[in-house]
Amino acid sequence: MAENFKLWGRQFFWRATVTSGAAGGRDDRQAAPHRSISHPLQGQNTFGNKQPSNYHTILYLTTSAYLLFFLRHQSLQYLSSPLEFHLIATMSTDTTTQKWAPGAKKLDAGDIAKPFREEIRNQVAKLKQSGIESPLLVGLLANTDPAAKKYAEWTGKACVSDGIRYELRTIDDPIDVEAALCDANDDPRVHGIIVYYPIFGQVESFSGESQDDYLRDTVSYKCDVEGLCHQYRSNLYRNVRFMDREHTKKCVLPCTALSVVKILESCESCYDKSKPIGRHMEGQTVTIINRSEIVGRPLAAMLANDGAEVYSIDIDSIYLFSGGRLHKCEGETPESCVRKSSIVVTGVPTKSYRLPSNWIKPYTTVVNVASFKNVDEDEILQIEGVTYIPMVGKVTVAMLERNLMRLFYNYHHPDRQYEDRYKAAFEAQRVVPWYGNAVQIYTAFAATAILAMLVAKSK
Repeated sequence: MAENFKLWGRQFFWRATVTSGAAGGRDDRQAAPHRSISHPLQGQNTFGNKQPSNYHTILYLTTSAYLLFFLRHQSLQYLSSPLEFHLIATMSTDTTTQKWAPGAKKLDAGDIAKPFREEIRNQVAKLKQSGIESPLLVGLLANTDPAAKKYAEWTGKACVSDGIRYELRTIDDPIDVEAALCDANDDPRVHGIIVYYPIFGQVESFSGESQDDYLRDTVSYKCDVEGLCHQYRSNLYRNVRFMDREHTKKCVLPCTALSVVKILESCESCYDKSKPIGRHMEGQTVTIINRSEIVGRPLAAMLANDGAEVYSIDIDSIYLFSGGRLHKCEGETPESCVRKSSIVVTGVPTKSYRLPSNWIKPYTTVVNVASFKNVDEDEILQIEGVTYIPMVGKVTVAMLERNLMRLFYNYHHPDRQYEDRYKAAFEAQRVVPWYGNAVQIYTAFAATAILAMLVAKSK
């Protein structure tokens, strides 16, 4: 019965389409040569020799639309006509429903970034209420790399949207970047600096492994929103979290690596905040396929500092960050590392690389940091319970703004600057007592003892 009803519905629809052509005074068979000649109704005039009226045409089309709406909920296998399929497709509001494995989900980085950007807007609003101008971020762009230009564009739009001042300085000759960078470091109006790499790439430098690395270390720690200068990198690898002895100035962390941490914190079962600081990821095994100074290396250190065991994979080596120590792995392969991991982060900057999906176990969190997709998204989402984050750019920009606000409160806020000047003046005027140094105490005791012995001997 159901089969007859579906067939009758198809025939009814076809009659409507044939007569709608006839109603316009033309032969529909000539206007639609793509139709299959084997269709049972092709070549038949449903109204005999009479020309149908517009009323009949509208009636047929309306009725057939209702019938096809019913058939849409039954099955698409009976629809052989392109016109039938097109009508059903336009009626459907979700024609691309994806069938994922049970528990599999794909997270949007924009949703994760929203609360951080809202917090930044509130901080900027409070500054303006106090009569303090919002922080100024300066970007230095000296290359034609599309990814760098896009990043600069995203940064500018996000800053303007969140009330932060942003100034992009383009430099024609890369050799002039260092001078522009030093000018920005010394400019009291500038509160944050971002350099869009690569500029020189891996061109060797007399002052370091590469000229780009040298430029990263040239950025002042008071303005380094990327957290990549030597001071911040050194503190990260030594797990030093504050810039002062009083623990009032938190260190700035590399913004891309920090964005991955914040994404993992938003995922279920990755971070356990009920545990003490330094143990939030205890029991987790992580594989990071990238060891660059921008992402892979600092991210491995950050997750290891939170208690995870982290496999760091590069082209020719695998290292394990565990218990605050770095171990070179012998006998491990990228496959063996990924198979035992509950979190996998990919950051391979090449279009051709693909992580084999069969290495990933169920209920794994997979984060793609690279500008290219390092995984097959369709295959990944066929794994039970997997959580997939395809990009981190929006969270990275939010962390960049967050770092800017931290630098502003650490070094540039008027109240902080007054406090630092007062402390420096106090330290300069403070008189250190003679007994404040161990060497001085020892010298005093030794001189006293010798003098006493001489006095005793003279008697």
